[in-house]
Amino acid sequence: MTPSPPDHPETDHPETDLPRTHRLTSPNGRRIAYCSYGDPAAPPVIVLHGTPGSRYEGLALREAATDAGLHLVFPDRPGYGETDPVPGRGFHRWNDDFVALLDHLGHERATLVAISGGGGYALSAAQQHPGRVTRLILACAAVPGAPRAAYARRIPLVKLLNRMVVWAPAIARPMLAGKGIFKKARREPNLDAWPRSDRLIMSTPAFRALSDVDTAEGQRQGVDAVITDLAGYSRPLPEPLGSVCVPTLFLHGEADGNVPVEVARWAHAQIPGAELRTVPEGGHLFLLADPEPLLRELT
Repeated sequence: MTPSPPDHPETDHPETDLPRTHRLTSPNGRRIAYCSYGDPAAPPVIVLHGTPGSRYEGLALREAATDAGLHLVFPDRPGYGETDPVPGRGFHRWNDDFVALLDHLGHERATLVAISGGGGYALSAAQQHPGRVTRLILACAAVPGAPRAAYARRIPLVKLLNRMVVWAPAIARPMLAGKGIFKKARREPNLDAWPRSDRLIMSTPAFRALSDVDTAEGQRQGVDAVITDLAGYSRPLPEPLGSVCVPTLFLHGEADGNVPVEVARWAHAQIPGAELRTVPEGGHLFLLADPEPLLRELT
């Protein structure tokens, strides 16, 4: 592994008090970026951001991680933020980054957490590198190949977007980028469609500021990675979910309108020994309102 360049504070959004970005170069020469939150002396917990998203998604958990004495490491997934893309498609494209990141941190194994759209990547890594995953926690995570019936309660607009990326990516692209006729929709999201718990979070200035920074950084390289991710969830993983052999926990909000809890219930039944814990009235963003359910598992 080649030496990584010196770390330096970010300056693009100084008003948000962004954390230091760390960078490493993988054995295949790609750049990988990540941020650390909490206690850097504690064993790392690798956390995969949602779609779209970036290493700055961890800003929402920074204070809680510090108070709990945890070390949360949020890498940019391929094609997001400052991490170089990987050609092709498939959630296995992150597996080498996972190994390179653990090696860079000096740890053989770590707990792996996936939030929302990070689910497919975490499941693939657990399948291919079970010896390097202490535990797998899927928080409101999407699961590749979940049956259509499991998404029956999904918010119609989200359901439409996910169909667009498969059948009409040329239309989905400006929708995701918030360009053209979709510019106003991105600036003024329709909160009425979301569950009450998510509406309360999404209407706060703090969430809007965090979301703007995270989304902008996530789309630094455009929306190709987002299109690839969302389309990937329409297909099952190459290996069946039953091949996951690491301790696995599904942590899901019962009112989730983005990835309905039925997805977690279906996937939970596929993985031997997996656990499922639900958060009553919790929406897709429940960790922003109360990270305690996740912290309890990590401590």
